Amino acid sequence: MRKALIGLAIVLALYLLIVLIAGRGPHVDIPADARIGQEYVGENEAAVIERTQNLILDQMRSRYGDDDTALRDAHPKAHGCVQADFQILDGLDEHYRYGLFAAPRSYHAWIRFSNGSLVPQPDAKGDVRGMAIKLTGVPGPKLMPDENQTQDFLLINHPVLPVGDPGEYADLFDLAFQGRPMSYMFSLNPFAWKLGALSEIIAIRTKKIPSMLGIRYWSTTPYRWANNGAVKYSARPCEASTATVPDDPTDNYLREVMIAHLEGRDACFEFMVQPQTDAVAMPIEDPAVEWSEQLSPFVPVARIVIPVQNFATAPQDQFCEDLSFSPWHSVAAHQPLGGINRVRKSVYLAISAHRHQHNLREPIEPTGEERFD
Repeated sequence: MRKALIGLAIVLALYLLIVLIAGRGPHVDIPADARIGQEYVGENEAAVIERTQNLILDQMRSRYGDDDTALRDAHPKAHGCVQADFQILDGLDEHYRYGLFAAPRSYHAWIRFSNGSLVPQPDAKGDVRGMAIKLTGVPGPKLMPDENQTQDFLLINHPVLPVGDPGEYADLFDLAFQGRPMSYMFSLNPFAWKLGALSEIIAIRTKKIPSMLGIRYWSTTPYRWANNGAVKYSARPCEASTATVPDDPTDNYLREVMIAHLEGRDACFEFMVQPQTDAVAMPIEDPAVEWSEQLSPFVPVARIVIPVQNFATAPQDQFCEDLSFSPWHSVAAHQPLGGINRVRKSVYLAISAHRHQHNLREPIEPTGEERFD
């Protein structure tokens, strides 16, 4: 047994050395003449999208029987949906006065906070944490047929994804559904792969947090910006949090902490954009590559205020479950970019349709005027 453990340790050490030698370059081949905001669609992308959609729908059909409530395929555990005000800042520099951010105004919003694990688990376990923002009362035509006056921003508490292109995205889903996502680190040639998904998966799966309201979130994927440019999004707490993980946390302590916080005081986030300034070092097609904040700092363009409220009610929880979030719930000015986002377009729509049909629930897009007191 001891020899086996030593052997495994040597293999892991060699693998990590290979990853370090290979570097943290992009998964996706980026043309030397790449342009700011330019997408590069792979030859087999349509087939990969179909494979991804079939994988997820097959998994959902096998997991949930006729008498079960079908949860989301990812981020199934919600800590709650809260009401918020999304306030576009006044006095922005000209480059940042674009699309929804062209002029100061406030949108009513719903925000769903969640855990990412495919199977709901205790909050004390490391996990991806999600912040899905849905603005309401947004005028103009949208990119998706299933919504009217809304705009979504999907963020997680990690600046990158562990995969860089649609094919790797499908492979990781496949391994996750088999219950062995960690084996992903051995599924590709690290010399060709470069990033080393081991470090990203470990970073994501070991993150324990004290509060959903006190951490930073990132979009990981890019979006259209002015003059055919591109940006990534991030939401950062307005003030540094002093909260700590409870000594003896309950399975749902993140919901309990959020309830306690919003009983007594508002929460606040800065919503920021990071312009793409280097088409190779900050690739559109590879969300496994972090865009350097030294090359391009994030700039605040809006403020999210979550007022004191009681969100933890059965009617509001059901409302939260009936919502669907997609980066393609968007005006054209903020079109999602890159292969992972292109996969999401049809896949998210199919998942939402299947979930609502299975649960005999009507999909809804909110007005922002809903109240569940």
